Amino acid sequence: MLTILFEKVFNIVIHGKWSWEKGVFDPARISRILMVRNDNVGDVLCSTPTIRALRKAFPNAYMAALVVRYSQDAILGNPDLDEVFIYEKAKHRPDQSRIVSLYKQLKLELFLKKKRFDLAIGMRSAFSWSEAWWVYFTGARYRLGYSPETEKDRRFSFFYNLGIDPHPSDRHEVKKTLGLIRAIGVTPRETHLYVAIPEGEREKVSSFLKKHSIDPDRLIGFHLSSRVSANRWCVENFTSLAKRLVEHDKQFVVLTWGPGDEVLAKIVGQKVGEGVFSFPTPNFKRLGALQERCRVFLSPDGGAMHFATAVGTSTIGLFGKTDPREWGPWGDGHVALQRGKSAGLITVDEVYQTLKQWIKN
Repeated sequence: MLTILFEKVFNIVIHGKWSWEKGVFDPARISRILMVRNDNVGDVLCSTPTIRALRKAFPNAYMAALVVRYSQDAILGNPDLDEVFIYEKAKHRPDQSRIVSLYKQLKLELFLKKKRFDLAIGMRSAFSWSEAWWVYFTGARYRLGYSPETEKDRRFSFFYNLGIDPHPSDRHEVKKTLGLIRAIGVTPRETHLYVAIPEGEREKVSSFLKKHSIDPDRLIGFHLSSRVSANRWCVENFTSLAKRLVEHDKQFVVLTWGPGDEVLAKIVGQKVGEGVFSFPTPNFKRLGALQERCRVFLSPDGGAMHFATAVGTSTIGLFGKTDPREWGPWGDGHVALQRGKSAGLITVDEVYQTLKQWIKN
Protein backbone atom coordinates (compact mmCIF):
# COMPACT_ATOMS: atom_id res chain seq x y z
CA MET A 1 0.00 0.00 0.00
CA LEU A 2 2.82 2.41 0.90
CA THR A 3 4.55 1.64 -2.41
CA ILE A 4 1.40 2.49 -4.37
CA LEU A 5 0.97 5.72 -2.42
CA PHE A 6 4.62 6.56 -3.06
CA GLU A 7 4.01 6.18 -6.81
CA LYS A 8 0.85 8.30 -6.74
CA VAL A 9 2.62 11.14 -4.93
CA PHE A 10 5.40 11.16 -7.52
CA ASN A 11 2.89 11.11 -10.39
CA ILE A 12 0.97 14.05 -9.00
CA VAL A 13 3.98 16.18 -8.07
CA ILE A 14 6.03 15.54 -11.24
CA HIS A 15 3.36 14.99 -13.89
CA GLY A 16 0.12 16.27 -12.38
CA LYS A 17 -1.71 12.99 -12.81
CA TRP A 18 -2.93 10.35 -10.37
CA SER A 19 -2.62 7.32 -12.61
CA TRP A 20 -0.45 6.45 -15.59
CA GLU A 21 -1.36 4.66 -18.77
CA LYS A 22 0.28 1.26 -18.81
CA GLY A 23 -1.09 -0.62 -21.80
CA VAL A 24 0.64 -2.83 -24.33
CA PHE A 25 3.57 -1.43 -26.29
CA ASP A 26 2.42 -0.19 -29.69
CA PRO A 27 5.22 0.58 -32.18
CA ALA A 28 2.79 2.55 -34.34
CA ARG A 29 2.69 5.22 -31.62
CA ILE A 30 6.46 5.77 -31.60
CA SER A 31 7.78 8.87 -33.34
CA ARG A 32 10.15 10.31 -30.70
CA ILE A 33 12.71 8.20 -28.80
CA LEU A 34 15.17 9.08 -26.03
CA MET A 35 17.93 6.71 -24.89
CA VAL A 36 19.57 7.42 -21.53
CA ARG A 37 23.01 6.05 -20.65
CA ASN A 38 24.61 8.11 -17.87
CA ASP A 39 27.69 6.04 -17.07
CA ASN A 40 31.12 5.42 -18.60
CA VAL A 41 32.64 5.47 -22.10
CA GLY A 42 32.76 1.70 -22.58
CA ASP A 43 29.19 1.33 -21.35
CA VAL A 44 27.96 3.87 -23.89
CA LEU A 45 29.87 2.16 -26.71
CA CYS A 46 28.28 -1.17 -25.74
CA SER A 47 24.90 0.49 -26.32
CA THR A 48 25.63 1.51 -29.91
CA PRO A 49 24.36 -1.78 -31.45
CA THR A 50 21.04 -1.12 -29.69
CA ILE A 51 20.94 2.41 -31.07
CA ARG A 52 21.55 1.06 -34.57
CA ALA A 53 18.80 -1.56 -34.18
CA LEU A 54 16.30 1.07 -33.01
CA ARG A 55 17.13 3.27 -35.99
CA LYS A 56 16.49 0.33 -38.33
CA ALA A 57 13.19 -0.42 -36.58
CA PHE A 58 12.04 3.21 -36.51
CA PRO A 59 13.69 4.80 -39.56
CA ASN A 60 11.52 7.93 -39.51
CA ALA A 61 11.54 8.57 -35.77
CA TYR A 62 13.35 11.43 -34.07
CA MET A 63 16.02 9.70 -31.95
CA ALA A 64 18.12 11.31 -29.23
CA ALA A 65 20.49 10.15 -26.52
CA LEU A 66 21.41 11.54 -23.12
CA VAL A 67 24.93 10.91 -21.74
CA VAL A 68 27.30 12.48 -19.23
CA ARG A 69 30.01 14.80 -20.53
CA TYR A 70 32.80 12.36 -19.65
CA SER A 71 31.33 9.84 -22.14
CA GLN A 72 30.34 12.19 -24.96
CA ASP A 73 33.14 11.12 -27.33
CA ALA A 74 31.62 7.64 -27.46
CA ILE A 75 28.46 8.89 -29.10
CA LEU A 76 28.90 12.35 -30.67
CA GLY A 77 28.66 12.06 -34.44
CA ASN A 78 26.71 8.79 -34.34
CA PRO A 79 24.71 8.83 -37.62
CA ASP A 80 21.78 6.94 -36.07
CA LEU A 81 21.00 9.85 -33.73
CA ASP A 82 19.33 13.13 -34.50
CA GLU A 83 20.54 14.80 -31.32
CA VAL A 84 22.75 14.15 -28.28
CA PHE A 85 22.11 15.79 -24.92
CA ILE A 86 24.94 16.09 -22.42
CA TYR A 87 25.07 16.88 -18.73
CA GLU A 88 27.64 16.76 -15.95
CA LYS A 89 27.18 14.83 -12.75
CA ALA A 90 27.90 16.82 -9.61
CA LYS A 91 30.68 14.38 -8.63
CA HIS A 92 32.46 15.09 -11.93
CA ARG A 93 32.64 18.81 -11.13
CA PRO A 94 34.35 19.17 -7.74
CA ASP A 95 35.21 22.76 -8.74
CA GLN A 96 31.52 23.63 -8.99
CA SER A 97 28.87 23.92 -6.31
CA ARG A 98 26.64 20.85 -6.08
CA ILE A 99 23.63 23.18 -6.10
CA VAL A 100 24.75 24.67 -9.42
CA SER A 101 25.19 21.18 -10.93
CA LEU A 102 21.75 20.06 -9.78
CA TYR A 103 20.17 23.28 -11.07
CA LYS A 104 21.67 22.70 -14.52
CA GLN A 105 20.39 19.12 -14.48
CA LEU A 106 16.90 20.31 -13.57
CA LYS A 107 16.91 22.77 -16.49
CA LEU A 108 17.80 19.93 -18.86
CA GLU A 109 15.18 17.64 -17.30
CA LEU A 110 12.49 20.25 -17.89
CA PHE A 111 13.72 20.81 -21.44
CA LEU A 112 13.58 17.09 -22.24
CA LYS A 113 10.11 16.85 -20.75
CA LYS A 114 8.92 19.45 -23.27
CA LYS A 115 10.22 17.23 -26.08
CA ARG A 116 7.28 14.86 -25.45
CA PHE A 117 9.06 11.58 -26.12
CA ASP A 118 6.90 8.55 -26.89
CA LEU A 119 9.56 6.06 -25.78
CA ALA A 120 12.35 6.62 -23.26
CA ILE A 121 14.84 3.85 -22.46
CA GLY A 122 17.20 3.42 -19.54
CA MET A 123 20.03 1.56 -21.27
CA ARG A 124 21.99 0.22 -18.31
CA SER A 125 22.02 -3.53 -17.78
CA ALA A 126 21.11 -3.11 -14.11
CA PHE A 127 18.65 -0.72 -12.50
CA SER A 128 20.11 2.70 -11.75
CA TRP A 129 18.02 5.17 -9.75
CA SER A 130 19.55 8.19 -11.47
CA GLU A 131 19.07 6.80 -14.97
CA ALA A 132 15.51 5.64 -14.26
CA TRP A 133 14.72 9.08 -12.84
CA TRP A 134 15.73 10.79 -16.11
CA VAL A 135 13.50 8.35 -18.02
CA TYR A 136 10.56 8.87 -15.65
CA PHE A 137 10.85 12.66 -15.65
CA THR A 138 10.44 12.84 -19.44
CA GLY A 139 6.82 11.73 -19.05
CA ALA A 140 7.20 9.39 -22.02
CA ARG A 141 4.22 7.16 -22.77
CA TYR A 142 6.50 4.09 -22.72
CA ARG A 143 9.43 3.90 -20.29
CA LEU A 144 11.65 0.88 -20.80
CA GLY A 145 14.45 -0.42 -18.58
CA TYR A 146 15.62 -3.26 -16.37
CA SER A 147 13.60 -3.67 -13.19
CA PRO A 148 15.28 -3.16 -9.80
CA GLU A 149 16.63 -6.21 -7.99
CA THR A 150 17.20 -4.81 -4.50
CA GLU A 151 14.48 -4.11 -1.95
CA LYS A 152 15.47 -0.46 -1.52
CA ASP A 153 15.16 0.18 -5.27
CA ARG A 154 11.87 -1.66 -5.81
CA ARG A 155 9.86 1.30 -4.51
CA PHE A 156 11.06 3.13 -7.64
CA SER A 157 10.07 0.35 -10.04
CA PHE A 158 7.24 2.54 -11.37
CA PHE A 159 9.84 4.78 -13.02
CA TYR A 160 9.65 2.17 -15.81
CA ASN A 161 6.21 1.07 -16.97
CA LEU A 162 7.91 -1.46 -19.25
CA GLY A 163 10.18 -3.05 -16.66
CA ILE A 164 12.20 -6.06 -17.84
CA ASP A 165 13.61 -8.77 -15.56
CA PRO A 166 17.44 -8.61 -15.51
CA HIS A 167 19.44 -11.10 -17.58
CA PRO A 168 21.98 -13.53 -16.06
CA SER A 169 25.24 -11.85 -15.03
CA ASP A 170 27.39 -13.92 -17.41
CA ARG A 171 25.92 -12.29 -20.50
CA HIS A 172 27.93 -9.57 -22.21
CA GLU A 173 26.85 -5.96 -21.73
CA VAL A 174 26.07 -5.67 -25.44
CA LYS A 175 23.66 -8.61 -25.22
CA LYS A 176 22.03 -7.25 -22.09
CA THR A 177 21.37 -3.90 -23.71
CA LEU A 178 20.01 -5.57 -26.83
CA GLY A 179 17.76 -7.63 -24.57
CA LEU A 180 15.84 -4.48 -23.68
CA ILE A 181 14.68 -3.80 -27.21
CA ARG A 182 14.02 -7.45 -27.96
CA ALA A 183 11.36 -7.15 -25.26
CA ILE A 184 9.52 -4.62 -27.46
CA GLY A 185 9.90 -6.69 -30.62
CA VAL A 186 13.05 -5.14 -32.10
CA THR A 187 15.54 -7.68 -33.48
CA PRO A 188 19.07 -6.43 -34.28
CA ARG A 189 20.53 -7.17 -37.71
CA GLU A 190 24.10 -6.29 -36.74
CA THR A 191 25.84 -6.06 -33.40
CA HIS A 192 29.22 -4.37 -33.92
CA LEU A 193 30.14 -1.33 -31.85
CA TYR A 194 30.27 2.03 -33.58
CA VAL A 195 32.07 5.30 -32.95
CA ALA A 196 32.51 8.32 -35.24
CA ILE A 197 36.08 9.61 -35.68
CA PRO A 198 36.45 13.17 -37.08
CA GLU A 199 38.74 13.60 -40.07
CA GLY A 200 40.65 16.29 -38.22
CA GLU A 201 41.75 13.76 -35.61
CA ARG A 202 42.77 11.30 -38.31
CA GLU A 203 44.92 13.98 -39.92
CA LYS A 204 46.74 14.61 -36.62
CA VAL A 205 47.52 10.91 -36.35
CA SER A 206 48.72 10.74 -39.97
CA SER A 207 51.05 13.67 -39.33
CA PHE A 208 52.43 11.96 -36.22
CA LEU A 209 53.13 8.71 -38.08
CA LYS A 210 54.74 10.53 -40.98
CA LYS A 211 56.89 12.70 -38.70
CA HIS A 212 58.35 9.64 -36.96
CA SER A 213 58.47 7.40 -40.08
CA ILE A 214 56.22 4.81 -38.44
CA ASP A 215 54.85 2.00 -40.57
CA PRO A 216 51.23 1.34 -39.41
CA ASP A 217 51.52 -2.28 -40.52
CA ARG A 218 54.11 -2.73 -37.77
CA LEU A 219 52.47 -0.51 -35.15
CA ILE A 220 51.25 -1.92 -31.84
CA GLY A 221 49.47 0.28 -29.32
CA PHE A 222 49.72 0.09 -25.53
CA HIS A 223 47.26 1.89 -23.25
CA LEU A 224 48.91 2.16 -19.85
CA SER A 225 46.04 3.31 -17.63
CA SER A 226 43.06 1.89 -15.81
CA ARG A 227 40.90 3.53 -13.17
CA VAL A 228 40.54 0.10 -11.51
CA SER A 229 43.78 -0.86 -9.77
CA ALA A 230 43.10 -4.61 -10.15
CA ASN A 231 43.04 -4.18 -13.94
CA ARG A 232 46.37 -2.37 -14.11
CA TRP A 233 49.54 -3.91 -15.54
CA CYS A 234 52.80 -2.65 -14.02
CA VAL A 235 55.20 -0.42 -15.93
CA GLU A 236 57.90 -3.13 -15.79
CA ASN A 237 55.64 -5.49 -17.75
CA PHE A 238 54.91 -2.89 -20.42
CA THR A 239 58.63 -2.12 -20.66
CA SER A 240 59.65 -5.77 -21.02
CA LEU A 241 56.99 -6.42 -23.64
CA ALA A 242 57.90 -3.32 -25.64
CA LYS A 243 61.59 -4.35 -25.67
CA ARG A 244 60.74 -7.76 -27.10
CA LEU A 245 58.51 -6.32 -29.80
CA VAL A 246 60.98 -3.63 -30.83
CA GLU A 247 64.22 -5.63 -30.64
CA HIS A 248 63.12 -9.11 -31.72
CA ASP A 249 60.13 -8.43 -33.98
CA LYS A 250 61.05 -5.01 -35.44
CA GLN A 251 57.71 -3.54 -34.43
CA PHE A 252 56.87 0.03 -33.47
CA VAL A 253 55.13 0.63 -30.14
CA VAL A 254 52.98 3.68 -29.42
CA LEU A 255 51.98 4.53 -25.85
CA THR A 256 48.78 6.20 -24.68
CA TRP A 257 47.55 6.88 -21.16
CA GLY A 258 44.81 8.39 -19.07
CA PRO A 259 44.94 11.57 -16.96
CA GLY A 260 47.83 11.58 -14.49
CA ASP A 261 49.75 8.67 -16.02
CA GLU A 262 52.05 10.49 -18.42
CA VAL A 263 54.99 9.59 -16.18
CA LEU A 264 54.41 5.90 -16.97
CA ALA A 265 54.88 6.58 -20.68
CA LYS A 266 58.09 8.49 -19.97
CA ILE A 267 59.50 5.59 -17.95
CA VAL A 268 58.71 3.01 -20.66
CA GLY A 269 60.10 5.28 -23.38
CA GLN A 270 63.33 5.95 -21.49
CA LYS A 271 63.96 2.28 -20.70
CA VAL A 272 63.27 0.99 -24.22
CA GLY A 273 64.55 3.85 -26.34
CA GLU A 274 64.15 3.76 -30.13
CA GLY A 275 60.99 2.24 -31.52
CA VAL A 276 58.70 3.46 -28.71
CA PHE A 277 56.66 6.63 -29.12
CA SER A 278 54.33 8.53 -26.82
CA PHE A 279 51.12 9.97 -28.23
CA PRO A 280 49.08 12.30 -25.98
CA THR A 281 45.33 11.91 -26.42
CA PRO A 282 43.43 14.86 -24.92
CA ASN A 283 40.15 13.20 -25.90
CA PHE A 284 38.83 9.77 -26.85
CA LYS A 285 38.24 10.78 -30.46
CA ARG A 286 41.97 11.28 -30.97
CA LEU A 287 42.70 8.01 -29.20
CA GLY A 288 40.29 6.26 -31.59
CA ALA A 289 42.00 7.86 -34.59
CA LEU A 290 45.32 6.42 -33.42
CA GLN A 291 43.82 3.02 -32.67
CA GLU A 292 42.50 2.84 -36.23
CA ARG A 293 46.08 2.87 -37.48
CA CYS A 294 47.41 0.21 -35.10
CA ARG A 295 47.85 -3.40 -36.10
CA VAL A 296 46.92 -4.49 -32.56
CA PHE A 297 45.97 -2.56 -29.46
CA LEU A 298 46.72 -3.73 -25.89
CA SER A 299 44.71 -2.21 -23.06
CA PRO A 300 43.44 -2.91 -19.56
CA ASP A 301 39.68 -3.28 -19.37
CA GLY A 302 38.08 0.15 -19.76
CA GLY A 303 36.97 2.80 -22.21
CA ALA A 304 40.20 2.72 -24.24
CA MET A 305 39.79 -1.02 -24.83
CA HIS A 306 36.20 -0.65 -26.04
CA PHE A 307 37.20 2.28 -28.27
CA ALA A 308 39.77 0.04 -29.98
CA THR A 309 37.16 -2.61 -30.76
CA ALA A 310 34.70 0.05 -31.95
CA VAL A 311 37.15 1.36 -34.57
CA GLY A 312 37.78 -2.21 -35.76
CA THR A 313 41.31 -2.82 -34.45
CA SER A 314 42.28 -6.23 -33.09
CA THR A 315 42.34 -5.82 -29.33
CA ILE A 316 43.87 -7.59 -26.34
CA GLY A 317 42.12 -6.78 -23.07
CA LEU A 318 43.82 -7.27 -19.70
CA PHE A 319 41.39 -8.18 -16.93
CA GLY A 320 41.62 -8.32 -13.17
CA LYS A 321 38.46 -8.45 -11.08
CA THR A 322 36.15 -7.51 -13.98
CA ASP A 323 34.43 -10.46 -15.67
CA PRO A 324 35.39 -10.69 -19.39
CA ARG A 325 32.13 -12.55 -20.07
CA GLU A 326 30.36 -9.29 -19.31
CA TRP A 327 32.92 -6.68 -20.39
CA GLY A 328 35.43 -8.35 -22.70
CA PRO A 329 36.35 -6.75 -26.06
CA TRP A 330 33.23 -7.31 -28.15
CA GLY A 331 33.28 -9.08 -31.49
CA ASP A 332 35.50 -11.48 -33.41
CA GLY A 333 39.26 -11.12 -33.59
CA HIS A 334 39.80 -9.93 -30.02
CA VAL A 335 41.25 -11.62 -26.93
CA ALA A 336 40.54 -11.15 -23.22
CA LEU A 337 43.29 -12.33 -20.86
CA GLN A 338 42.64 -12.98 -17.17
CA ARG A 339 44.45 -14.90 -14.43
CA GLY A 340 42.75 -14.55 -11.09
CA LYS A 341 41.52 -11.24 -9.73
CA SER A 342 44.53 -9.11 -10.66
CA ALA A 343 45.81 -8.24 -14.13
CA GLY A 344 49.29 -8.33 -12.59
CA LEU A 345 49.08 -12.14 -12.65
CA ILE A 346 49.08 -12.11 -16.46
CA THR A 347 52.67 -12.72 -17.58
CA VAL A 348 54.62 -10.79 -20.18
CA ASP A 349 55.28 -14.02 -22.07
CA GLU A 350 51.55 -14.80 -22.27
CA VAL A 351 50.77 -11.41 -23.80
CA TYR A 352 53.79 -11.62 -26.09
CA GLN A 353 52.77 -15.01 -27.46
CA THR A 354 49.28 -13.69 -28.12
CA LEU A 355 50.67 -10.69 -29.98
CA LYS A 356 52.99 -12.93 -32.00
CA GLN A 357 50.00 -14.60 -33.60
CA TRP A 358 48.96 -11.28 -35.14
CA ILE A 359 52.52 -10.40 -36.12
CA LYS A 360 52.93 -13.73 -37.95
CA ASN A 361 49.64 -13.30 -39.78
